[in-house]
Amino acid sequence: MMAVLKMQNYTMRIAISILIIVSLSLFSNKAMAQRNDKPFTQLDYDYGKPFHFGFSLGFNFMDFTIKNNGIPQEIVTGQPLTPIWADASGMVPGFNVNIITDYRLNQYFSVRCLPGLSFGQRDLKYYEPSGKLLTTMNLESSFIEVPILIKYKAKRSGDIRPYLIAGINPRFDVAAYKKLNNKEGIYVRLNSSDVYYEFGAGLDFYLTYFKFSIEMKYSAGISNVLSPDLVEGGESYVKALDKIQSQLFVIAFHFE
Repeated sequence: MMAVLKMQNYTMRIAISILIIVSLSLFSNKAMAQRNDKPFTQLDYDYGKPFHFGFSLGFNFMDFTIKNNGIPQEIVTGQPLTPIWADASGMVPGFNVNIITDYRLNQYFSVRCLPGLSFGQRDLKYYEPSGKLLTTMNLESSFIEVPILIKYKAKRSGDIRPYLIAGINPRFDVAAYKKLNNKEGIYVRLNSSDVYYEFGAGLDFYLTYFKFSIEMKYSAGISNVLSPDLVEGGESYVKALDKIQSQLFVIAFHFE
């Protein structure tokens, strides 16, 4: 049980490693080898109007980075204090939809703003020191987000162009103030707002009538999103935690 839970803590670290590997692969000459005499499609994206618009659909996998304080808590009245601890279980797929506004700075750089919505869920599990599961809380999130990113585009090879992105993403969770409910076993509430830093990589495909992109992105919150709000009977579950930080892994499909 302990080994499995430790592996879950490394899920997002593995995701970061995947992004790094993908980035290196995108810039590999062997992976991008094409005929040099092939005419380019959709040159307007690189040399025409500076503004381009589109939309994005994707999947997200939300997760937590949790810091337990290890202070013993009273779970059952009259029973000895127990140092319970929490962990986030396996990631549950969510959904993203965004509007794309892209401003080209030069041949290789552009600024992108992608306001939109993202929906997902994280399962917060509490355990006894022995590893016995005490309870599971399903914490849903509905984010209003405004990513502002810098996009670096590598040299175009035919109708395919790899790129890297990095920036910030302010998010507001409209589901954060969902009513605490001790009957349903929901004892923890999240703060509604946070700022995330993001980075990722992708591929632009220049098609006949539009540009299609596949992108993978890692997003991590800067602040502690654990709310101090308490509900009767659930105080120990909040007090057992020191910090919760939010993170997401996003796979998106852009149409411009």
